[in-house]
Amino acid sequence: MDELQAVMDRARRKGLRMTRQRVIILQALCELGRHASAEEVYARATLHRRDVDLSTVYRTLERLRDLRIVSQTDLGHGHAEYEIVEEPPHHHLICQKCGRVMELDHRYLAGVAEAIRRDFDFEPVFDHFAIFGLCKECTDS
Repeated sequence: MDELQAVMDRARRKGLRMTRQRVIILQALCELGRHASAEEVYARATLHRRDVDLSTVYRTLERLRDLRIVSQTDLGHGHAEYEIVEEPPHHHLICQKCGRVMELDHRYLAGVAEAIRRDFDFEPVFDHFAIFGLCKECTDS
C-alpha cells in the first residue's frame, strides 16, 4: 500500500484530484506490478469495485500518462501497455524474432536525450522506451 500512497501523492502534487475510480485504477496498476494493458487494468480494478467501466480506465490511464504518472509503451504485443513511472526510468530491448525482452539501463538513453535537447531545443520524454531488434542468439542463428 506504500507504493499506492506514494503514487497518489505524486498525482496530487501534479494537480490531479483523486476520485474513487482513479484510486481503484492506480491500486490495480500497483497490484499488477508489471506492464499491463488497459483491459488487464480493468479486470483487476473490477475485482475491487464493479462501478469502474473500461472507458473510465482508458481515460484515466491517458490522463495519468499525460501527467507522467504512468508510462504508455508498445512492447510489440499489438496494444499499448501501461506501468507506473519509476525513477530512474527503465527501458527494454525486444527481439523481433524470439520475443526476448531485456532491460536497458536509462544511462544508455541519457546521452541521446541530452543531444536532442541541445541540437533541437526539444525536451524528450523517455519514461519508458522500447527498442526492437535482434538478440545475439537470433543474430547468430
